[in-house]
Amino acid sequence: MRRGLGVTFLLVLMCSALAIADISKIDDVPRISAAQAYSKFMKGDVILVDSMNERTYAKYHVLGAVSLPGDGEDDLNKIRQMAEPVPLGQEIIVYCD
Repeated sequence: MRRGLGVTFLLVLMCSALAIADISKIDDVPRISAAQAYSKFMKGDVILVDSMNERTYAKYHVLGAVSLPGDGEDDLNKIRQMAEPVPLGQEIIVYCD
């Protein structure tokens, strides 16, 4: 019984550490305001990626945004099938709801 509780505690501790590690990576992502994103988009300087689910994308996406809702292999296939490759060094803005 004690061993089972110890293993459970260890698993919970490990999962917590992984969650904290992932959160710290989020802080490294540059953020811009909606006004800045709009300005860059209107100049044609960026590619917009909408990460909302497909139903929400259908209702609320920015015209011209690419839908990549985090579906793993499906997202990779969408990228592979793009008419033109993304130029190296191209700025990409990802947004969600």
